[in-house]
Amino acid sequence: MKTPPMVSPEAWEAARLEMLVKEKAFTRARDRLATERRRMPWMPVEKAYQFEGPKGKASLLDLFEGRRQLIVYRAFFEPGSPAGPTTPAAAAPSMGTSSRTSPI
Repeated sequence: MKTPPMVSPEAWEAARLEMLVKEKAFTRARDRLATERRRMPWMPVEKAYQFEGPKGKASLLDLFEGRRQLIVYRAFFEPGSPAGPTTPAAAAPSMGTSSRTSPI
């Protein structure tokens, strides 16, 4: 594997500042895209979905339990495999307290 060149502290600082400009431009572009995504039009859910949860059958509206938003993660497991975690590990820190989250 080819490694980057060894440079002086001054050259490294110049390269770091160039990279910082690119990183900030990328962040701004990503933020603009996220804003566009949030402003996309909505459409109604017309299908009567039914889910099976700890309390039995539930409709999509029932899953909200009075909340404004619902986060749904979908996982696939091989037949006979253990169920695994109920929340994806990468998303868990951003979900807040368990009082605001509950599995279906």
